[in-house]
Amino acid sequence: MINATLFDLENRVPQVKPFSSIDEVRSYDLGMRKSALVAYLKPAKRILSYCNESNRDLFEVGTGTGLLSLYVGGKRPEHIISSVEENVTLLEVAEENLSLSVWCTAPSNIEFELCKLHKFPFANASADIVYSFSSMHLWKKPVETLKEISRICKPGGVVLLFDTNRHAEEGHITFVLQFVKEGANEFMDSLRASYSPREVKDLLAQAGLSEWRVYEDELGLVVSSVVLDDLEECP
Repeated sequence: MINATLFDLENRVPQVKPFSSIDEVRSYDLGMRKSALVAYLKPAKRILSYCNESNRDLFEVGTGTGLLSLYVGGKRPEHIISSVEENVTLLEVAEENLSLSVWCTAPSNIEFELCKLHKFPFANASADIVYSFSSMHLWKKPVETLKEISRICKPGGVVLLFDTNRHAEEGHITFVLQFVKEGANEFMDSLRASYSPREVKDLLAQAGLSEWRVYEDELGLVVSSVVLDDLEECP
């Protein structure tokens, strides 16, 4: 169980206007690249494991600063990645990172787009793989967003949503805090805004997606439309 007194994580506290200035986002992006880039590797590896000739159309919900899709796109330049974000400042920094990767002639086929995350401008059943990283806790209308994800994912497609677990074991939290010293306050704000496993299951039920599974992975939660044998499913 969590130590609610030490970290005050018993109840969810949504973030109000996160990343409101471009300088704040650039600072966050630099911090992620310096101290937390390894956090992207596990979800990237899992996403890449489903990429093949049959699964070529990828869709990211919540671009952030673009780091995950830039990594995946660099590994799979023949795949098409569409990524949407509703925070203008986050998207601006993502575009800066994309421009830099193009300047460095890094191979990729990525497009970032501004839109509401509860109403995607994409056709039904248009994505083979839908993924998200550290974005779910920022969704303004999570049930509607989950419904949209289901709508655009092809039958038999793969959904992988990664976010932090507010009720993760204390040891996982303190371990991460050792490596994000400069961004510790921002990390804890995002953790307090994150969902518990039970809350995510409730959101899935409201969206009519109770068949999707929720897994714990150290500090994180993984929502998946497919069985993940290497992780423990939340009851």
